[in-house]
Amino acid sequence: MREGAAPADEQGMDLEALRRPRLAWAALGVLLLVALATALLPALRPVTAHVVPWASVVGVLVGVALHRPAGWWGWLLMAAMLATWSANHVLEVVGLEGPAHVLLLSGQVLAAVVLLLVAHRSGGPRRRVDVLELFVVCAVLGLVAAQTAVLLASSSSSSRLGLVATVDVVLLAFVLRSAVVRRRSSAAWWLAVAAATALAFYDISTVGRLFGDSYGAASTPAVVLGFGLFGVAALHPSMRIAFEPRELAEGRPRSTDVLGLLPLVVVPVGLRLVDLAVGGASLPGWTHLVVGTSTALAGVLRSWSALRGAEHLAEHDPLTDLPNRRGLARVHDDQAEGGWALLLVDLDDFKDVNDAHGHDVGDRLLLGVRDRLRAAVGEDGVVARFGGDEFAVLVHPGLEDDVAERVVVSLRTPMEVGDLVLRTSASVGVAAPAPGTPLSEQLTRADVALYAAKGAGRDTARSYRPEQRDEVMHRFTLTSQVRLLLAGRSPSVGRLEMHYQPLVELATGEVVGAEALVRWRHPEHGLLAPDAFLGHVTASGLDADLDGAVLAEVLEQLGRWRDQRRRVLPVSVNLSRSSLLDPGLPERVREALARAGVPGSQLHVEILEHEPLPEDDQLLEVLHDLRGLGVGIHLDDYGRGYTSLDYLQRFPVQVLKIDRSVVTGASPGRSRLVAGIVAMSRTLRLDLLAEGVETEEQRRHLLAQGVRLGQGWLFSRALPATEYAEQVLGPRPDLPPVADVPAPRLPLRLGADLPS
Repeated sequence: MREGAAPADEQGMDLEALRRPRLAWAALGVLLLVALATALLPALRPVTAHVVPWASVVGVLVGVALHRPAGWWGWLLMAAMLATWSANHVLEVVGLEGPAHVLLLSGQVLAAVVLLLVAHRSGGPRRRVDVLELFVVCAVLGLVAAQTAVLLASSSSSSRLGLVATVDVVLLAFVLRSAVVRRRSSAAWWLAVAAATALAFYDISTVGRLFGDSYGAASTPAVVLGFGLFGVAALHPSMRIAFEPRELAEGRPRSTDVLGLLPLVVVPVGLRLVDLAVGGASLPGWTHLVVGTSTALAGVLRSWSALRGAEHLAEHDPLTDLPNRRGLARVHDDQAEGGWALLLVDLDDFKDVNDAHGHDVGDRLLLGVRDRLRAAVGEDGVVARFGGDEFAVLVHPGLEDDVAERVVVSLRTPMEVGDLVLRTSASVGVAAPAPGTPLSEQLTRADVALYAAKGAGRDTARSYRPEQRDEVMHRFTLTSQVRLLLAGRSPSVGRLEMHYQPLVELATGEVVGAEALVRWRHPEHGLLAPDAFLGHVTASGLDADLDGAVLAEVLEQLGRWRDQRRRVLPVSVNLSRSSLLDPGLPERVREALARAGVPGSQLHVEILEHEPLPEDDQLLEVLHDLRGLGVGIHLDDYGRGYTSLDYLQRFPVQVLKIDRSVVTGASPGRSRLVAGIVAMSRTLRLDLLAEGVETEEQRRHLLAQGVRLGQGWLFSRALPATEYAEQVLGPRPDLPPVADVPAPRLPLRLGADLPS
């Protein structure tokens, strides 16, 4: 067995065995031949009618011993049920009809027990009680109880047989109901259902055969098949899962529940036929008619209810129960006087919530957003959900600006979801009322305005203006060009360039490394900073592609500097969440380091502290694999996000980069915050680097508080690779060796005066 693999018994099912049910199919073939011979040769009927039932008992016991099912109790109860029925046949032959009927009724009771246990283990998730379904079940069971009482009060042999047939009708109905409402069933389960059907046919036919031959051409093959199929079912490998709760609980959708009522609706008809066949003491005919009619009516009402539910689902979102696009279109078509205004509401950074906390938390957040939208809109409009994190609101004319403002304000307050407090905000696009305008055009206008709201920094509302279409087209063009740029298939869209901003010792000005910052050399717009295109990269889902391109370029550049015998300093690269969650990242980094001939210690990766990352073992494995390659791990923008302490506990971080918003603040509170970060870093043995150092006063203050490293315009802007190499790494030396090239010192910027 493969190391670490669980034994087949512990797995609950041997999948390889399920692919080889040859023994069961061979037994089924023999059974069909025996049933055919029984139907054609009357002399065989008494023999097969007694031999096959006992053979089925043996088959069940062999199946239990061979396959060792988890639900062995159900199969042993079935074996006991078959044994009582088989003994009943033997006693009937020797003339002991009294004990025979006791055994027969005992078998019926065991069958009911098996069915009840199956029903109990088929619970699955609890759901709302269906009144109509409950009425049908109670009406049918009430009729069965009444007919059973009447038959028990009679001492005639026909009444005893009628009692057996009555129980069989009910058991068969509930067996078929269980089979119909299940989403999937194993082969062993279907074989058992077929067996129960055949035996019920035999028992019911016995009632109408009171004065005929004991072994008929139709009834005897039925008993042969009925008993034999139970044995075949037990020999099939899938019998191992037939009574497992997870297998039994697989139910069909609610819309198909009406199928489960059909076997119950026909029970009154079957009971009436049994009553007529028995004769003598019986229920009044009107009882079967009333129960049958009322249960049929309940079935019709259940069908109508299911149809209404399906119609509702066609126009409503299944999670929030708000109107969907189709439902909103119907409301829009019933236009109010002056038409409807339309708001498109899109949650900001909702994808981060799903990625960090899972889709269950995301769904609960959406339910909270629904409630807030309803409260903010009130009677002034209709709220709908189009899917994902996008909502729409139809608003009465003249109220759209007020409603949009209420929506934005209502979603700014953090929302509690379980033990989490999630920050929320939304961007809103507003399309003014335009009577006679189709919904599709209104949606286009609101979508353009929504795009403008996101471009304005999010957490705001924007109304549609015709000139916004040009802005949107510009953004779409850039997005398309970003795709071509990262695919590397079209030189006409320009190229990526790497700029390097030095990282320095605050005390000495000595350069200890650099951060790689990407730029886009655009053929029309010149050199674009990251803010001009990173949003398009994220919106297009290309973060990992950009990270890969940056990593490849940085490592190739480090390799070129080593080939030029320059002094090579470590370079830090930002990695997005998409890259960090990719289990193949360490292997790609290893291959890129090998191609460039660069040791892993020359590469540092930076985790953005304000990007929530999931509590995922795979993520930890990726980071530890990178550390195993010698790659350094930095936590960027520390103090800007909201999960910093959690990251420090979970991730193998060596350097904290204090966010520029903390560094540039001059208040005493900021100073105390830096002091607290320094104290924590010493306890955790982490190095500190301050971002955004722009003044000599900031440098001295950070140095006095114990911050060792810094980065910012006081020392140098981000430099193109050539300038960085010349100004920081020094002129290209032919000699001496790389290790003897002295480390460069700053200032690089004119006017900066750093004492040693």
